[in-house]
Amino acid sequence: MLPKVVFFVILCLLSSSALWSQQDQSTINFVGISAQVYPAGFIATGNLEHFMSDRESLVVRLGFNFTDRKDFSEVNDTEEGGGFGGSFGYRYHFPAGKGAFIAGLNVDVWYLDIDWTDSARETIDSPLTIFEGSSNVLVLQPWLEGGYFLPLKNSNSRLGLTLGFGREINVVTDGDEVAQGFIGSISFQYLLRI
Repeated sequence: MLPKVVFFVILCLLSSSALWSQQDQSTINFVGISAQVYPAGFIATGNLEHFMSDRESLVVRLGFNFTDRKDFSEVNDTEEGGGFGGSFGYRYHFPAGKGAFIAGLNVDVWYLDIDWTDSARETIDSPLTIFEGSSNVLVLQPWLEGGYFLPLKNSNSRLGLTLGFGREINVVTDGDEVAQGFIGSISFQYLLRI
């Protein structure tokens, strides 16, 4: 399963590179990092943003998704783990003040290794039985984002804050079922012009 995910991410990057190499050399590109927090985890990524025009850009992110679903899962008592992945997205920029508001659409793909526990009783008087296991899950996560980016130091770098809303969809599960569903997030981003 992991080789398929790696192949998919590499294919996305190569496709993006081919698209970007056809653009005018005066086009703006940014590289940077982001920290995305959601109720059941944290995503750390390296980012590449390519402007196709003054108002439109493509974004590629690669990183690691750490998850601790606490009591959010309706499937198991606990679910913890993480895994590598990335995303491909489109942003539209609306200049405002010194910076710009953005609206975007992203699709993430994550390969997560989730350790889970579950408890059950056969009857009220029987002892509690704890079940443990691990599931490997390929997650597809389409999501919308909106936020604001402010240029720093002569527009060579930008600092951004975005809010996201989307859905986690377990496309392939190797092992027992784990949670999926709607997700909200907040992201802090730092980008440097190259």
